Amino acid sequence: MRVAAFAALLGAFPIIAAAQEPAPTRITAAALADPEGVVLAHAWRFHPGDDPRWADPSFDDSGWEPVEPRMPDGKLPRAGWPGVGWFRRHLLVDRALWSRSLAMQIVTAGAADVYLDGELRYRTVEHATQASGEALPGIATWNLQLSARPDHLIAVRYSRQPAAASGAFGIDIGYTLGLKRISTLRRYPALQGIFTTVPVLVALLHIALFWYYPRARENLFYALSMVAFAVIVLQDIAADAGGTSPHMGLLNRLGAAAPVAAILFGLLTYYAVRTRPFPRSWVAFTVAGVVLMVACFLTSVGSFSQWSWYLYFAAFLGEIARVELSRRTVPREGVSIYLVSLALLVAMITLQVLINFRVFPSILGGGAYVFGMLASAGGMSLSLARSFASTNLHLERRLAEVQALSGQVLEQERAAHAHELRQRLLEAENARKGRELDDARTLQLSMLPLQNPEVEGLEVAVAMATASEVGGDYYDFRVGPDGSLVVTVGDATGHGVAAGIMVTAVKALFGTLGGGPSLAAMLAECDRVLRGMNVKPLHMCLTIGRVTPRSVAVCSAAMPPVLIWRASTGTVEELVSAGLPLGGGLSPAYQEHQTALAAGDTLLFATDGFAETLDPESNPLGYEGATDALRRAAGPPASEVVDRLMATAASWRREREQGDDVTFVVVRVNR
Repeated sequence: MRVAAFAALLGAFPIIAAAQEPAPTRITAAALADPEGVVLAHAWRFHPGDDPRWADPSFDDSGWEPVEPRMPDGKLPRAGWPGVGWFRRHLLVDRALWSRSLAMQIVTAGAADVYLDGELRYRTVEHATQASGEALPGIATWNLQLSARPDHLIAVRYSRQPAAASGAFGIDIGYTLGLKRISTLRRYPALQGIFTTVPVLVALLHIALFWYYPRARENLFYALSMVAFAVIVLQDIAADAGGTSPHMGLLNRLGAAAPVAAILFGLLTYYAVRTRPFPRSWVAFTVAGVVLMVACFLTSVGSFSQWSWYLYFAAFLGEIARVELSRRTVPREGVSIYLVSLALLVAMITLQVLINFRVFPSILGGGAYVFGMLASAGGMSLSLARSFASTNLHLERRLAEVQALSGQVLEQERAAHAHELRQRLLEAENARKGRELDDARTLQLSMLPLQNPEVEGLEVAVAMATASEVGGDYYDFRVGPDGSLVVTVGDATGHGVAAGIMVTAVKALFGTLGGGPSLAAMLAECDRVLRGMNVKPLHMCLTIGRVTPRSVAVCSAAMPPVLIWRASTGTVEELVSAGLPLGGGLSPAYQEHQTALAAGDTLLFATDGFAETLDPESNPLGYEGATDALRRAAGPPASEVVDRLMATAASWRREREQGDDVTFVVVRVNR
């Protein structure tokens, strides 16, 4: 920030006596009452070269060229800057200031020897260093006493390398010299001392907060940002004191890197407050910040360090705008206060940059950033206070809720204990029923054929998927004396043990009657026996078919039609044989229907669970869908047809749970 102060003072507009050139500058008590004092910024008499006689007040400089001593762009001497030259300025001092102690301050970008009335009063560096042009920009202040006469002469021997004799990035290459009251200088360092203490105390506070709650990383980042601001202010104080500290070199290097550090840790603080998790851009900003800090530390001061933090600050503003516009920020108590303080800090730093570029006068003494720092510290503290207060209120409300519910705890524990007992009893009952269902399922599966029958000219495949532990679907086979295949497929209403009992009875009846010549007589006898069992409200739907390679006969009791895929045409026909379920209150008459078969024809005996399969939107597959499924699946061997039909049912159902038993018996004519 020393360079910032340098540029600020160069751009200041204090009270300056009128008609400085070619007439002497008038120094009055009223002019010195201004905090900026009298800045001798207008043209001085200039002569290139180096001659000690030019410090003599009696030397005639009327032929010298008027040149502004700060030598901004476009206002160099007519012959250019040769690297070394002398400047002279005549003064007229009011009687009220005779023999009084004043402060003289110089802001220089090179090396200067300052003479008052022919006497050397201040030398920034030794002549050897001046000749090399390695002097660093800085501010120097010393006390002097004007003798009891009105006319005085200030002569400045100034040197700076000619190669650097052009304003780099808007930084003037010359100097500015002014007079101030000593009381003004005393007040400003005292104020800067306060400005240094505040960020240090704020940093210690946030480090303590981070120590006790490490998850709040914003406290650590903000503490480091305040430390960087403290270094900046401390360097300004040392520079105002003339830069005579033995540790000035190290302080200059730290001060050159401090603005980038303050911006980097300020950005990390913003990330910690406004984002979860950090955006990926934090890596790039951190790497760039570290590289710039190291580079600024190694190069100390100058245009590189100044423009480094200018550009980094511009990237900082762009990143904050990007994050806010992305609307990926997280809500947080007190964040509005933090954002307002951040906006004030950004505004003051922006004003500081504009002052450094002399867009605005130095109305705040070149330290506008300090007021932004104080606003930021206050805003961060208020934001934390709001967050802590909100947390305490939240805890108090939760405590009140706990106290209000404490009277119900015992009753809830009793209810929970009773519920646990009931749950254990229910689990024991479920375990008992589970064992019974396992036994019933074992019994039901034992009633199904162990293997598919082998009949000359016919190929048989079967698949069954139950909807509960014990399903109500049933199938069986018998081979008749004439070599025909008798197929039965049934569906008991409901599921579970009762349906299993119904299947058991039908299994026994089919074992007894399955070889009879009349299918209708077989169904009628089954109906009579089941009605006699009186197992209301259960019923049994059953289809019995006799299949040969040349024909099929079907008799049905309320079962879906048998579907026949014709190999010759690729079409599907329905063989319908309507009838009432077995075991009802009526004594229906059952009719037998038959049709011819040819080689390659495929028959599908299926329970209604296939056509009634529901999709996730409760739409059934339907009998047309079942017919279309057989049309797509038929043709290959019977086992592959069964697999395709099962896949169709699963695809239609998707993630929906199966609601009914599904059984397929596929008979394919091979010759």
